Amino acid sequence: MIAVQSVRSEVNLVVAFTSLLLFLNLSLTSCGTLQEVVIAVEQGARKDSIASVGSAEPILMSERKPYSWPDGTMGLLRGTDGKSYRFFAASAGFPLMTKGSLDDPIRDEIHEVKIEGVPSRYQYFAGGPIYKSDRSGLLLMFYHAEIYTFPPGYLPFYSELGLARSADGGATWKDVGLVITPHTSVTSEYFQTSPRSWDVGWGAYAVVGEYFYLYFKDLLHVGDQFSPVNLAVARAKIEDVLDAAEKGSEVARWEKFYQGSWDEPGIGGRSSPLIEKDWDSFILMSDVAYSSYVNKYIGIVIGGSWPNTDLYWFESADGIHWGNYRKLVDDEGHNYYATLIGLEHNPHRLEREFFVYYINSKDYAATGNRNKDGVLYRRRVTIQ
Repeated sequence: MIAVQSVRSEVNLVVAFTSLLLFLNLSLTSCGTLQEVVIAVEQGARKDSIASVGSAEPILMSERKPYSWPDGTMGLLRGTDGKSYRFFAASAGFPLMTKGSLDDPIRDEIHEVKIEGVPSRYQYFAGGPIYKSDRSGLLLMFYHAEIYTFPPGYLPFYSELGLARSADGGATWKDVGLVITPHTSVTSEYFQTSPRSWDVGWGAYAVVGEYFYLYFKDLLHVGDQFSPVNLAVARAKIEDVLDAAEKGSEVARWEKFYQGSWDEPGIGGRSSPLIEKDWDSFILMSDVAYSSYVNKYIGIVIGGSWPNTDLYWFESADGIHWGNYRKLVDDEGHNYYATLIGLEHNPHRLEREFFVYYINSKDYAATGNRNKDGVLYRRRVTIQ
């Protein structure tokens, strides 16, 4: 079992609640510094709360961590004993399920997950975030699928998002179908004439009322112009998704948010950015979860200049309007594949205290391979 360093030094995010929304242009520049962050005034939001971010704890060192795992956002299921967990995440082109604890995710088991019915056009097909139905116990996995546009190499690639289902608690899985593809097709000259990749995201989702909100990165094709939409969202009714998944032979209709309405199809439709300024620098929603303590959705965003990316805090009262983009983790090197983990019964729901797990690679900028030295870290976040 990996010894976990105790949380000693903390980075404090002071959440001030005022009558007006103030924007303080501050960022977390190093461990141990105190920074102030203003949270947007929203109805029902907790006042005068303080969030502290603990020091980085190594959970799985590179020599012990399964190869290329996690290669995206993780999904978790908590055991009936309240201490054990199953972790689902992409590996080297396929999903891995591990069983262990929050301190040691691979303590008990490492198991390759087979998804039946994978279309032959994909060379990479893996997930991912998990949703468990209260009505039937059905499990849904949001997966990330890739087409290698200049094979046999895995770069460049074009990616899409879909759903798989399990009716036996995760023992077996079956593909349900695609739910999100970029507006720009893989057959476009953008991808066929030049070696360009497109990472649509890893299946970060939130439950917003009666809907799933699925966050992704889109690429618009208008005339001869190609424009990225770094933070986009699509939705579908949860009941419709479950009904279709239980039948096992169809997928519910998903609709992208575009110019204030949900009128564009998830497959090939257009998207509008959810942020006022859709930055040119790299940005991708890694995970999102609802916090009942502050009555908001908290998003963890991969941002900054590639490849030395950092983790940022985002928040929203409705899952559409996002603000307070603040740096949360700026460990040296490349910070990637972040997952929010709640500590109560449902790991996808956040209370006062939760964890952020992420991969850090010190040498990624030099090697282009985070698997050589990538370490799975976590930080404890406490809202006071």
